[in-house]
This record gives sequence, C-alpha cells and structure tokens, in this order.
Amino acid sequence: MKNRILVVDDEESIRWVLSTSLEKQGYEVDLGVNGTEALEKAFSNNYSLIILDINMPDISGLTVLKELKEKDYKRPVVLITAQNTVNNAITGIKLGAYDYIAKPFDLDEVNRLVAKIITNFKQSEKARKKKTTEITESGLNLGIIVGKSPEMLDIYKTVGRIADRDITVLITGESGTGKELIAQAIHSNSSRNEEKLVSVNISAIPKELIESELFGHEKGAFTGAQNAKKGRFEEADKGTLHIDEIGEMSADLQSKLLRVLEENKFYRLGSETPLEVDVRIVASTNCDLNTEIKNGNFREDLFYRLNAISINLPPLRNRKDDIPILLEFFSSKYSETFKIEKKIFSKETIQALIDYTWPGNVRELENTIKRVILLSPDKVINPEHLLEQAPHIIKGAAGRSGTSQEISDIVNNLVSNLDESSGNVYADIINKFEKQLLEIILDKTKGNKKKAAEILGMNRNTLAKKLTEFELN
Repeated sequence: MKNRILVVDDEESIRWVLSTSLEKQGYEVDLGVNGTEALEKAFSNNYSLIILDINMPDISGLTVLKELKEKDYKRPVVLITAQNTVNNAITGIKLGAYDYIAKPFDLDEVNRLVAKIITNFKQSEKARKKKTTEITESGLNLGIIVGKSPEMLDIYKTVGRIADRDITVLITGESGTGKELIAQAIHSNSSRNEEKLVSVNISAIPKELIESELFGHEKGAFTGAQNAKKGRFEEADKGTLHIDEIGEMSADLQSKLLRVLEENKFYRLGSETPLEVDVRIVASTNCDLNTEIKNGNFREDLFYRLNAISINLPPLRNRKDDIPILLEFFSSKYSETFKIEKKIFSKETIQALIDYTWPGNVRELENTIKRVILLSPDKVINPEHLLEQAPHIIKGAAGRSGTSQEISDIVNNLVSNLDESSGNVYADIINKFEKQLLEIILDKTKGNKKKAAEILGMNRNTLAKKLTEFELN
C-alpha cells in the first residue's frame, strides 16, 4: 500500500512541483490550498506525512499545526517557509513540527527528507505498538521501567502478583536504581490507580518539618503555622503513599508511623481529634534496615510491618545486559525531548558503557546519555565523544579492561596456594580480595569512611559491617 502525503500551499506552482516529484518517488499525493482544507483532510484521511506552508491566506500553517497537536494528531508535519521566515519555522519546531523546508528548495533534498521521516515514523509506531502489546500481554503497566534481564523479569512478576493485593511493600536498592518507578508501577496496577499516588522523600525534608509534612497541622500549631494544612497521609487517602528513604526517619516518627499502620488513624499537629485514612504504604530505602535495627536506629516492629512484601532492585553493574536496552530507550527519549536527530552509538561506545561500573546506577546512565546526545554534534557517538563529555566513563572502562590479565594472574596464584579440597576456595578468594580492596580504599581516603563508601558505591552501613567483619576498624 502506497504512503499518502498531503501537500498544502496556496501557491499552485509549489503544489505542482512537490506533487510531481513525490509521485515519481512512488507516493500518493493529495493537495490542499489553505489551512481550513488542511485541517479537514488531516482528520479524515490516514496520511503518512503532511507538508504544510506557513503563510496562507485564511489560517497560518503555525495555527494549523497548533490545532493538530492540541487534538493529539500523531502523524509527522513538515513546514514550508520562505527564507525570511525561518524564525517562524523554528517556532513551528517548538510547536511539534518534525522539520521544515526552506524556499527555494532542492527537490532531491526534499525527497530524502520525506523518505527519512516516513521510515522513522513507521519504526517509532512499530516500537510503540510493540510496547503496548507487551504491556497488554503481561497484564502490567510498567510505565518507563526498562530492562529484560532475569533480575528485572523477576521483579515484574512480583509487581504483577502483589500490585492488586492491598499490602504494604518495602522496596530496597542502591540510589539511582529506580525504586520510585517500581512504586509507581505498583500503584498503577493496583485497584487504587484512579486515586492519588503521593510521594514524600524523608531525607529531603528538614527533620523538624517531617511530622507536619506527613500528618499536617492545625492553625497555630507552631510558630509560622498561620493556616491549617493537610499532610501527605490525608492527600493520599484512598490511594498510595510512597515514603522514600524511610531509613532516615527519626525514632519518634517511626513510633507514630507504626501507630498509623496499626490503627489507620493519626493526629494533625496541634489537634486532639483523630483522622481516619485508608492508605496503602509503599516504602523504599537504600539503607540496610537489618543493620539499622542492630545499631538501634530502626524499630524492628515497624520493619516487620513494612516488610510484608519486599522487592530488592539490583544495581546496574549486576544487570549489564540491560545497558544496551536502556541506552536505546534514553537515546530515543531525549532525542525527541530535545527535538534533535536520534544519535547512533557505535559498538565501541556501547562496550565502554557496559565496562563501566555505574556507581550512580540507572540515574547516572540516564544523565550521561542526556548530556552526550545533547552536546555531541555528530550523529554517531564514538568513544571520543564520551571522552569529551564523560571522561570518567572511558577511564573507568579502560581501567577494567587493562587490568583483566593482571587479575587473572592474581587469581591463579591464589588458587595455587589454597587447599582445593576444603570446598571453600570461592569464599576464601573473595574474602582476600575484598579485605585488600577495603584496605586500599581506606588508605586512599585517609580513613574517611563516608568518602570510601562513595568511591565503592556502597551504603555506609554496609561498609561499616564489612570493616567490622574484616577487623579493619
């Protein structure tokens, strides 16, 4: 079936030239003479592309474009502009035009542009339909969660099993792994999805304001409380409350949260009247709460109330098969966001991204891709572009590659000096490596544990536990 193109221009010569050229390329061409006709034909025919003049006597092309986009018209639109109105074309790009053709135009260039646009649109439509099919087949709306590694597939299964069960969920994982996206997926697939998902990050709020933020306050409850205010629990009534970084919550507030979970009631600050709420709690943290319990920083009874169902998100370094998929997703997303041609990543660049350890996880990868595709002028992203925009990735990847033989030699040497009949060779080697690594990093940071944890991409509590285990305190 031929692709149909609508050409709209008030100049007959322009319509004739474009239609003749496009028909020679095998396209079926419809013609329009003004903006009114453009709108009528756009919504009554299934065009692959609309080529639209900006300056027309009744309705300008920009007005037509704006109305098309407001009515969620999905097909690509290319604007025709005189050279002295290129600024209008740029405005059109901001309104959602795919591209523009400046007069006088080269027909060969027009044909190449049209072919590229139609091909790209078909590919994006195919990807969109595939994504919709995947969501329908799985029965899950996963939003923008991306990944097909075995670890992520297990998480999708868990979300599918528990989303519609009105039960508290605890999501754990390092910073940047996407805990908030899992919370959104749980809410979106639950029976509460028509109500609000309200999120609060405990670590982002001053300690003295957290209670008021969660439970609200009455007028005059404290200095500066000039009006009564609802808290996040009230906002989330009948919906879902996502409490992020719950490991940072003070002991006093933990007690009050536990009471809410047990009684479904709470008090605003300054009030003696209890308020009832129907809220599902999804909590998340990058802390090791078991260690926090042992250290007396987190209530064990609250932990068990929150941990009815637990989901642990793996760090990106443990699911590197997902990096090419994430790369494609973020590249498409930000090429569209910034209205630039989609960039292609060379095999060498992809390998460098895979070899890097990603201490900041998916969030770091997303920010890196965003920066590289925005600042790199070339269509193909090579390692030199990474070296320019994100040099630490190239250096980190090169370091891993360059030391592989050295590591192999060390392991062989260790194995030759261990008792292979003990059955503990793996644990013995890992312990030797781990202890040596911690000693080197601590020496590098002059004993600064916070800095050491950052370099290692490790939670501070986990590091403290390791130091105790290896007697390195």
